[in-house]
Amino acid sequence: MEEGSVDLTVTRVNMIGAPRAGKTCSLLLLLNEDPPTNDTSTPIACPAVRAIRVAVCNKTIWNRVTRANLLDQLATSLDAVSQEKKTKEPPLPIVLSLPDNTQPAIEIRPDSSTTPQSPPKKKRRTEVHVHVAPEYHTEAVVQEILATQPKGIHKSDHWLYVIDSGGQPAYQELLPLFTRAASLNIITLDLSKPFNERFDLMYRIDGQDFPCHSKSTQLAFFQSAVSTGASFKPLDISCISKKPTHSMHLVLGTHYDKVSDATCTLKEKNEILKSSMSSLKSHLQNCVIHQSDDDSIIFPVNTMAESEERAKYSEEICKAIWLDGSDASLEIKIPIRWFAFELSLPEQSIVSVKEALSIGERYSMKEEDTKQALRYFHDVSLMLYYPEVTNVVFIDTKPILEILSQLLALTYVNDRNARALILIKPVSQIVTNNLKEGFFNENIFEHLKSKSVVFSLPEFQLPHLIKLLLYLNIITELKDEQKGQYFIPYALPSYNEPILIKETIAKPLLIVWMEEKSEEILPVPTGLFPLTIVHLLNQKEYATKISPSTSEYYKFRNAMSLKIAFKGKEDTFHLINHYTHIEVYFTGPTEHCLLVHELITAAIDNSSNAMHLKHNYVNAFVCPTKRNSCYCIVRSNEDGNNIVNCTVCPVSATLSSDHWYWFESGPAESNNGTQISDQLSDENPLLYKKPEKDDLMKLFIDSAAHYMIIGIGLSVNVADLTPLPNLTITNLIQVFQRWSDSNNDFTWAKILKVCKNFPNQLGKAEADLKKFLSSPDARDKYLK
Repeated sequence: MEEGSVDLTVTRVNMIGAPRAGKTCSLLLLLNEDPPTNDTSTPIACPAVRAIRVAVCNKTIWNRVTRANLLDQLATSLDAVSQEKKTKEPPLPIVLSLPDNTQPAIEIRPDSSTTPQSPPKKKRRTEVHVHVAPEYHTEAVVQEILATQPKGIHKSDHWLYVIDSGGQPAYQELLPLFTRAASLNIITLDLSKPFNERFDLMYRIDGQDFPCHSKSTQLAFFQSAVSTGASFKPLDISCISKKPTHSMHLVLGTHYDKVSDATCTLKEKNEILKSSMSSLKSHLQNCVIHQSDDDSIIFPVNTMAESEERAKYSEEICKAIWLDGSDASLEIKIPIRWFAFELSLPEQSIVSVKEALSIGERYSMKEEDTKQALRYFHDVSLMLYYPEVTNVVFIDTKPILEILSQLLALTYVNDRNARALILIKPVSQIVTNNLKEGFFNENIFEHLKSKSVVFSLPEFQLPHLIKLLLYLNIITELKDEQKGQYFIPYALPSYNEPILIKETIAKPLLIVWMEEKSEEILPVPTGLFPLTIVHLLNQKEYATKISPSTSEYYKFRNAMSLKIAFKGKEDTFHLINHYTHIEVYFTGPTEHCLLVHELITAAIDNSSNAMHLKHNYVNAFVCPTKRNSCYCIVRSNEDGNNIVNCTVCPVSATLSSDHWYWFESGPAESNNGTQISDQLSDENPLLYKKPEKDDLMKLFIDSAAHYMIIGIGLSVNVADLTPLPNLTITNLIQVFQRWSDSNNDFTWAKILKVCKNFPNQLGKAEADLKKFLSSPDARDKYLK
């Protein structure tokens, strides 16, 4: 029989929302704890909170626990099993009271599958309250029992790892690199404020508000979280027995107590959220936890509620996560030694790898076993372990995230009082201005208050931090740059004006994200754009550098111009994050477009891997018909040729030669030289003109017998038309007249689509129609 193991159901939770939307208060509500007494802005991320699910009086709640709590539980469980083996009697239930909360006790029973059958004895109840005496060493008890290599011990728990993140956009873009893919996003939206109203982002320090000189909306936070969640791929690591199928989202409507007309407000705001993501209707249905049977996706709460009202809110949220959020949870099975090892790590934020190996030795773990356990906890929990570049383990991510938080705050907080709260010594105006352009020297970290924590160990000092940031591609090193030795795009402001770039020979390429099954268009994943920029600057194949700070170039968090050298000559390419897609312009010779495309593809792939994202993006162009929200998607067929497929137009566009410089080959062609697409291959400006009835009759008179099919396809009533052979032409005239009167998409494109949908009945009419729309007569008549 194998040595004992631990079965864990783990749900990784990320609190997301606009600043002051109540993320921290919601976290405390989730844990049924008192609301906070202070009012400070959350940095990029707070220390992770670990909680376990507890059933108390038929209610499901989550309790915050520490490593010490859980180690005490483990010691009690192991001791019970050890005593069982000595006495050969079934163990009695052991009641364990956690020391740091007032909830009723948790009843823990060892795995009954290993318990021998014995005659029933008089029931006893033993209570072990783990308020550990100083001379009682819990870790020693665990080590002693595990040293005997006990068999058949199985322990199970459901854990939450909750991380409370800062609401500023720059923080949200950095967060995925450190938290990896959260399985459940709790999105907080302030019900007392409009969802689509732009507001000034504020940075909060010690209860004081300081403007960030940036605007956003609550709706933008919701859209970003849901759409980025659709692109996350499940973790694929050892020890996982059940992978999460997809990310889940739970929407908390905070400040419910400040809403006057609650019913009307909730209904209105639910509709705003759903309509804003109408292209992801199926994703919303499957991946957003619904509040009740009425299809509402907002859980209204008062995060400052007290006593019974607070407990009611907490239970409702906990039950929703447990019952309806299971698709986002992962189930893991790990050796019990790994479990004990992780619980024995010190509560301090950073430990050396040497100390971690020493703790592993206490549990008879070899060096490779301990390193394997560290890699595992790096993937599953919120621990950070990067053996390639550093000899420390970040048990708590807060120190490294906080120093980045303070660095970024220097770029948008101009108030002297605010700067005094994050600096231990002044930073010159020149250094600050350079940082606002993304440039800095490493000694800037010596000015930040948080350096005392992040540099608390000799094994991790300033050079190690720089090495780690380079490894994660958060920064890039520059050569011969007077403004700074390093560049960090996350420090740049957003560009909110219309993008004006001179027309290039090659049409701009679009990178579009799509949901894999439904092929619905997704926004660009949050955080991917700045990371892609650094990957481009770090690639070694072609020299790439940041463009000068002049008006014809862009240097923003969502728009960047880069210089690239081919054959000793520098050219420029621009990348613009339009939220719905990334747009790429190249100003150099068209012969280099393919190379630029390959470099950008590699950078996006590398960034997606770092953020645990699917590679669910496609190449596209703006549709030449100029129809709103239509992309000409370009895909390769089995022969390696490119096929064009419009996302909205009933007839896919024919792309001119200036689109194909980005690809190794042009479009697939039919025998007569026209482009092949997934749909019809022609593109014609006449398609969206209104047909004249005499032309309709000339083209469809031979198909008059199918007037009912044509009418149904055009969405007109045909039930009252007399079905007699001698009236088919009359009925067809009626069908076209009713379609014209309805003004329901009365275009050539609509009738062409009907022909395509019924090829057996209307195939000849389709061929005649295409021939007519391509004729000079039709152009002269409709394009006057």
